[in-house]
Amino acid sequence: MGGRVGHAVAGRGPNGPPTVADRTPTRTPLAPRVDAVTPAAPVPDLDDPVDRTAALARWTPWVVAALGFLYYLTPLAASIARGRPLPALLVAELVGAGVLAILALGWRASNPWGVTMAMVVLWAIAPTVIGAALVAQENLARRHRSRSVAVVLAVLLGAAKVVESVRSGFDPARSAFQVELILAGTGIVTATLVGLLRRSRAESAENARQAERARADAVASRISEARAAERERIAREMHDVVAHRISLIALHAGGLAYRSNVTVEEARDAARLIQTNAKASLDELRAMLATLRDADTPPEPPQPTLAELDVLVADATDAGQRVTLTTRGVLADLPNRLSRHAFRVAQECLTNARKHAPGVPVTLSVDVTDAAFTVRASNPLADLATPDRSGAGLGLVGVDERVALVGGTVRHGVHGGEFVVEATFPLGPTRGDA
Repeated sequence: MGGRVGHAVAGRGPNGPPTVADRTPTRTPLAPRVDAVTPAAPVPDLDDPVDRTAALARWTPWVVAALGFLYYLTPLAASIARGRPLPALLVAELVGAGVLAILALGWRASNPWGVTMAMVVLWAIAPTVIGAALVAQENLARRHRSRSVAVVLAVLLGAAKVVESVRSGFDPARSAFQVELILAGTGIVTATLVGLLRRSRAESAENARQAERARADAVASRISEARAAERERIAREMHDVVAHRISLIALHAGGLAYRSNVTVEEARDAARLIQTNAKASLDELRAMLATLRDADTPPEPPQPTLAELDVLVADATDAGQRVTLTTRGVLADLPNRLSRHAFRVAQECLTNARKHAPGVPVTLSVDVTDAAFTVRASNPLADLATPDRSGAGLGLVGVDERVALVGGTVRHGVHGGEFVVEATFPLGPTRGDA
């Protein structure tokens, strides 16, 4: 078969039928000419050990089942040759049971236990089932999660062979009966051991693949950590550069502000230096942000501020949370940097209330004064509600970090039967963007 397949594959080459590439003239080919049309499905290469092993594993069960079936049909063929055919009922048992057993092998992958039990029944009827029974037993030992089930089915198959031999009229004292049992028992034990061995090899291969994936993940993690460390180092260097350029801007701007005898040419030169350093600082800042951002992470959209607090409350209300919002002062005039942090604090307060005190009303307020503004969230303690224990439980730690980052203060705890979170953000002398 190997020679015929090899010849067929070779026939698709230059000696095969002409292809589009053969009929189309080319003046200056830029690549070697392809003389064969790519087949729709890959043709197995029987010289490849992987393809050869796969083909052998696919056809071996059917060959074993067919050989066992044909071996026990030899008495039927011999009786026909002698002109003394066997009884019709015996012929029906031999042929029918063997054919049913072979057909049942088509379901051995989806229902290995059921197919093997069918072999137990059929083998008790006719010996022609032996090949299919051994295939089913090997399949069960390889696929079933419990090894004890494979052992039990092996015992049942042996019992079925004994029943079949007794029904056929074999004398237990005769050597032929003993040889039949020895062959059947050896086949059952061999099929069980082969199935267990193949299962063990498959599990070992899967463990090796998992270990390889774990090693690949570890290498990728180390590479990612190295990249993060390098980005952090570059960011520190860029921070020093940006700080230096901004100090130059402040120096020249201060000179223009405090000197009264500056000529037009000097003022123009100072303004040009300020402009140059400002542009360079922006370029360095953009490079620093791009360095700190992960390569696979897209740029983030503008972060929400307290001006979008109504949207946050509306989303919480749509989710079934009862929130009462009160504000005093103009939230849109607050510095963007402080307003972003305050929005996240309010968002975290609503999330904590929804998780740890579900169903209770929440009061959220923002109070803006000239010196500072305060975000306050409070809710009654929930006695009967079942809190959500998911999450890391570090929400208030993040609130503390955010407020401390901008020089504010925060307090949280139980006061008067309510859980209160109150964060105060200081305002500078001016309220420009920060």
